[in-house]
Amino acid sequence: MLEVKINKKLSYFSINVDFSIKENEYVVILGKSGAGKSMTAKIIAGIEKLDSGKILMRGKDITNLSPEKRGISYLPQSNTLFPHMTVLENLEFPFKVKKLRPDKEKIEEISSRFGIEKILDKKPLSISGGEAQRVALARAILSNPEVVILDEPLNSLDFFNKAELIEFLKKIKGEKTVIHITHDPIEAEKLSDRIFHIENGKILFSGSWKEFIEKSRGELPCKIREFFSFLPYQRQF
Repeated sequence: MLEVKINKKLSYFSINVDFSIKENEYVVILGKSGAGKSMTAKIIAGIEKLDSGKILMRGKDITNLSPEKRGISYLPQSNTLFPHMTVLENLEFPFKVKKLRPDKEKIEEISSRFGIEKILDKKPLSISGGEAQRVALARAILSNPEVVILDEPLNSLDFFNKAELIEFLKKIKGEKTVIHITHDPIEAEKLSDRIFHIENGKILFSGSWKEFIEKSRGELPCKIREFFSFLPYQRQF
């Protein structure tokens, strides 16, 4: 469905990646800070330009298309909700941009699925960080994109909000093609169909979480067990 070949020179290294993603696949791009994850995502979304390469969507070259014409919804790390609008008005925005009448049934359905139906009349500054992320995700889906890119969507959340949002993200698995950017292996373990481990702009590993763990020779599982042992309600996560 999505074919990506990117070459871009950065200050300290060059991004050189070549991969494809299947329809409705949930792919996690995993790597430490500064590995080139977010830049790769921004290039796919059309926010940043590549030096050479090509991006194909269903065989169509979208490399030089503007972001709004790519069929890709990009959700950045920072809060992107419009603070002067209510939650409902934020959800209606994707329709108004396309000069369409807001689909009330679709908005009600998505609001219910993401547990935000009771805060539709509130403004972003009066809701929690976890609620704001759910609203942003719901709005991204309401724009009906071919691909949803989530750039560190859980990075600013505490453990409980993170665990809750992971459960909501599981609801869109198999329904949308998702590229999830993170430095957290737990997000990869809980959500991914496939992982791309990236370092210094290069993909070092591509495969399932189980294959990734086996390749890591037991180091990551040990760290994750230690992490879970100190967390309350770990069975719910």
